[in-house]
Amino acid sequence: MTKIHTIERRPQVESTTPAPLLIMLHGYGSNEHDLFELGEYLDPRLHIVSARGILNLGFGFAWYHLGGVPGNLVPDAASRAQARSVLAKFVADLPTRLGTDPQRTYLLGFSQGAIMSFALAAMQPELFAGIIPISGYLDPGLLDAPLPPGLATLPILQMHGTVDEVIPINAARRTQEMLSALAQRHTYQEYPIGHSISMDGLRLIQAWLTERLAE
Repeated sequence: MTKIHTIERRPQVESTTPAPLLIMLHGYGSNEHDLFELGEYLDPRLHIVSARGILNLGFGFAWYHLGGVPGNLVPDAASRAQARSVLAKFVADLPTRLGTDPQRTYLLGFSQGAIMSFALAAMQPELFAGIIPISGYLDPGLLDAPLPPGLATLPILQMHGTVDEVIPINAARRTQEMLSALAQRHTYQEYPIGHSISMDGLRLIQAWLTERLAE
């Protein structure tokens, strides 16, 4: 069984109830420390877990192999399917292992991590209270069936840069169109940036998560 290495930030405030959980999935060639730094700006009630990709590339980690070139990347189907399977078990087991609230699990993914976030939410939307896919897209090749009805009420905050040189903005816009007929709580936001997260985007993430925790 593939074990996923993680780093954690426990809730910064005391509570008598189980904490909400935020799982972070980084992009290709990065590591678990990349997104983890965002945690200091996010709601202190969150138990944050940042996961390391299961493939060691030598210069960083990844969830699955890629071919092609930036702007026209080609995913390796076999390693991508394995990543989805490993991550599905990981996110399903984590609340019990950590003692967090299973009804309040959020998923934040960047780039390849965003693609996996969309795939996991489409696979088992009932596991999540919301997802935040950044600079990624929903790949139809990762869907076992048509979009599940559970996505209709799942809060989704999708963000993308209009001049993204790695994953073109058109991929994000296709996802927006795909979800428009079903996902009632899908928030889509573009920023005039490349393959990154802007300060405006971070502020939106802050507000969105705080709003979700108040529901």
